[in-house]
Amino acid sequence: MTVKRLKTTSLRARRAQKSLYRPENKSLSASFRQIRVASGLSQHEFGRRLGRNQSFVSAVETGAIRLDALQIRDWCAAAGVGMAAWLTLFESLLSGGAEPAD
Repeated sequence: MTVKRLKTTSLRARRAQKSLYRPENKSLSASFRQIRVASGLSQHEFGRRLGRNQSFVSAVETGAIRLDALQIRDWCAAAGVGMAAWLTLFESLLSGGAEPAD
């Protein structure tokens, strides 16, 4: 192996793991599910509030679809929860304070 190839391989090994594959994603999707369930709404009703369908809500809650910051804001508003409260729940799930729902 050449020095250049060793450096390239070494750099790749040090890169951060893509967030899509990080275990924290279970906590993220669980946080969305928990605030929806706490709002007392079914996936169908919640989707209607978002202007989306039930399959979108399910995909978010299983981690198949990831939300950006504005979509998270919409999700929180549909659940009647402030983003700060959602973030507190998410941090709690990350630290093991509550179990993510499967």
